[in-house]
Amino acid sequence: MNPATLYSHLTRARRDLLGTLRATPADVLRLSLLRGERFHSILDLLIHTAEVEDGWIHGDFQGLPMVQDRFPDIQVGAAGPDTTLGLDAIEAYWQAVEADTRAYLHALTEADLERTVTLDDWPEGHRQFTLSGLIWHVLLHEVRHTAQIAALLRTQGIRPPQLDLLFSLPALDAGPAAP
Repeated sequence: MNPATLYSHLTRARRDLLGTLRATPADVLRLSLLRGERFHSILDLLIHTAEVEDGWIHGDFQGLPMVQDRFPDIQVGAAGPDTTLGLDAIEAYWQAVEADTRAYLHALTEADLERTVTLDDWPEGHRQFTLSGLIWHVLLHEVRHTAQIAALLRTQGIRPPQLDLLFSLPALDAGPAAP
């Protein structure tokens, strides 16, 4: 599987998750469910995941301004914990990030994926990676936080959507679809 294919799954799962979150009471989305230094709520995790994708894909990989620069509310209210942003603002920002990320991933060649990316702000001995490896890092980052959000929803008695990759894969048999 290539990164663009996994990203297509992630964006479908993201839409399903956002649909569930739109039906979730706002106070649950803001509820302090985590005791970490950086993230306390589902909204904190959402904005963090979108910002990480934006920063890596646009800033680190392409040397472009972050999509966030086009969203003044995101710049002001994003920093967690306890983001002041609402779900609508986060979703609008993430959709813009997604559009740019999708175009970027679909344009990559094998040679692009093998190029070396140097991270100047990382410790010595841990600065150079292939673009492919870093893209997988970003995609798996979303998988991890999406699972975390699904678990947090369950703690509040809310059933998360089906997010497993298996349900996005094309079936090779001609039998009926799984329930």
